[in-house]
Amino acid sequence: MFRSKVVAVLAVFVMAAGMIGFSGVTRAEAHMDHHRMMMHMMMHGGPIPFYLMNQDRLGLSRDQVSRLMKLKESFRKTVIMEKANIKVLHLDIMNDMMHRKIETSDVKKDMDKILEHKKVIMHRYADMVSKAHLILSPKQYEEVKKLWREMMMMHHGMMGGGHRM
Repeated sequence: MFRSKVVAVLAVFVMAAGMIGFSGVTRAEAHMDHHRMMMHMMMHGGPIPFYLMNQDRLGLSRDQVSRLMKLKESFRKTVIMEKANIKVLHLDIMNDMMHRKIETSDVKKDMDKILEHKKVIMHRYADMVSKAHLILSPKQYEEVKKLWREMMMMHHGMMGGGHRM
């Protein structure tokens, strides 16, 4: 008897906490969450995790899986190195900005270097996605597009259906 009351109270508490947590989400916040999710996906292997998650439905061979994994890992290493370089440059800029007389030419050079590192990440991302698509057969690529559309429609349907592809 006591145990069932405790379970009931906990269930009500969890439901109330869930309602409070989700009741204040605006469409803009939901869109930003989606944007953050897409950025996260981009930095963690682009579409490759989606391909691997659906490897049975796509009929990926062991060789295809291996090639996709190598491609993803190579990109991840690039991102790690470039982000480390960016962090070091940020530290240098912050250090330079602490002086009374700021050498703006040095700061601007470091800012330009940061942009170059970000550009490397974006270029490597485009290369990785292009190569990942070519690892799939034309039939697999068409199937993955269909699966992606289904997933996006389901995702946006749960968000209130504001976006349609």
